[in-house]
Amino acid sequence: MFNPLKYFRNRKVGLVLGSGGAKGLSHIAVIEYLESLRIPIHMVAGSSIGAVVGALYCAGTLGKFKEDILKFTLRDLLSFMDPVMPRSGFIEGKGFIKFMARYISRSTNIEDLKTPLAIVATDYINGTQVIFRNGNILEALRASVSIPGVLVPVRYLGTLLMDGGVTNPLPVNVVKSMGAGMTIAVNLHPQLKKRGLKHCVESPTAAQTARVDSRDTTITGEEQKSEKPNLIADIKWLKTIEQWIRTDLASDKKNMPSIFQVITQSVDIMEYVNTALMLQYNSPTVLIEPNVIDVQTLDFTDAKKIIDEGFLACSRVKNTLIRKVRLWV
Repeated sequence: MFNPLKYFRNRKVGLVLGSGGAKGLSHIAVIEYLESLRIPIHMVAGSSIGAVVGALYCAGTLGKFKEDILKFTLRDLLSFMDPVMPRSGFIEGKGFIKFMARYISRSTNIEDLKTPLAIVATDYINGTQVIFRNGNILEALRASVSIPGVLVPVRYLGTLLMDGGVTNPLPVNVVKSMGAGMTIAVNLHPQLKKRGLKHCVESPTAAQTARVDSRDTTITGEEQKSEKPNLIADIKWLKTIEQWIRTDLASDKKNMPSIFQVITQSVDIMEYVNTALMLQYNSPTVLIEPNVIDVQTLDFTDAKKIIDEGFLACSRVKNTLIRKVRLWV
């Protein structure tokens, strides 16, 4: 339908991709869905995983990343972890840079991208958001994904930078400041996963059963044979990391949550509260909210399920996207 009024308003579309670990794989589906509706993306702002997916899109390599992530296994995930003695974090982060260099050249700067991109990080010292609009893109991404307590913060201009989701998990205000007239935001924290008391006080017998029955899974969801060999049995530190990140293996004799569960649940609570506050004062034109509440921070081996949910979330707001955005661009 021809809409003559569109020539009298700002027709630039800004995409906002929120933080949330593996939940953010649903951002891939959102971008593909917008392209199928012929809705252009003129600029992108993202925090943490949102910054990663946004950077891949702006660099033109999101398709290749999707192909690889759909084949991603636990072995792949562990291979890019570089644990250090816990001081500021458990993982140093060089493995992340190495992984991202598959898709974005180490020498690429944010200002070199065809589509304007803003990457949000957090200043550990004064608690303010740091917005990268230029400079090395991989260094900015490394800062933006620095989950507190998990990845070591990044040194930058006399301060330390950490996960962008700490201060701004859904940077709608950032993309508006970039000049967007219409904004599409993807909120990965529409609600908070409530971990019941039973989760922490299960019987030792049940915990042992969980450890015995635990098995690796692929993105197809098909369970592998229980007699399969341990992928990392010969690498002691990797086995320790596996037990640390996989909640089905993590349980001490008191049946308390693992340190990783404590960290990630704390971050989820923080991002849920901050997102709710952000939406009160910076409402997007269209809000997309995938149902990924049960997805854990490092569940990157469940890529297909997460991406499929992204498509479902878009279909739920299809008419709104057409009415509020498509008819105006």
